[in-house]
Parts: sequence; structure tokens; C-alpha cells
Amino acid sequence: MPRRCMLLVLSCVWMTACTGGEPSSGPTTISVADWSKVGETDIYVYYADRGSIRKADETVTMSDLFDYKTAQTEGDISALSKITVREYDCQNQKSQPVKTTWYADHMGSGAVGRTTGAIGKLTTSISGTSTAVLMKVACGL
Repeated sequence: MPRRCMLLVLSCVWMTACTGGEPSSGPTTISVADWSKVGETDIYVYYADRGSIRKADETVTMSDLFDYKTAQTEGDISALSKITVREYDCQNQKSQPVKTTWYADHMGSGAVGRTTGAIGKLTTSISGTSTAVLMKVACGL
């Protein structure tokens, strides 16, 4: 039994040393995210990472992934998916993207084509849109 405890402690120390002991920040990728399909349109399938939900005061943040059925053009790049960290004001039914990263391949994989930051303005979520569905997941509605 003491030997098992020592192995467990050493494993934890080794993992902390390898990761720098710091939590990940920013959007998650498919290798560490737990994507749950929440909807589909003719253009894309969209997913929520329920494990990324963070609550702070009146706002909630959550990562989402849009996986496009055909390549989309964003600026001068072609992308098949994007991961967005989105901020939600659950009480007022508003949201805004905090950080969006476009990927060359499906499910947030491949080369990063472009990353954009927050627009600085919460907008009302329109009923029936993918953002409104994602808000329900993030806010627990």
C-alpha cells in the first residue's frame, strides 16, 4: 500500500512538472475538450464544451465549436471549423464572442488560420439561433 501511494504522488509531481503546474487558458481543442453536439444546420454542426463553463458574477463563459460541412472563407483563409470562447449575460439574454479561432480541418484540428478577439459589445440572442441554443446550455436554462 505505501508503495502505491508513493507511485501516485510521484505521478502527480511528474504531471505537474510536465505541464508547468498552470491551468490551460483560452479555448480548448478537441484533444482535451468534451464536445457535446447541441444542434445542426444545413451549413454546420455545433457543439458545446460543458466542462469549460465558468461562472463569474453575472456572466458565464463557455467554449463552443462550429464544424462546417464545407470550407468557409474567413478573411483570406479557408476553414472547416472554429472554436469560440463566448461570454453570456444569462439574466439579460445577451452574449459576445471573447476569442474565436478558425481551423483548417474539422473539429478544431489542423493549422490555425486566424484568431479574433472580443468585439466589446454584448448583443441580444435571437430565439432559434445557434447562439440562443448555446446560451441555454451555458446558463443552464
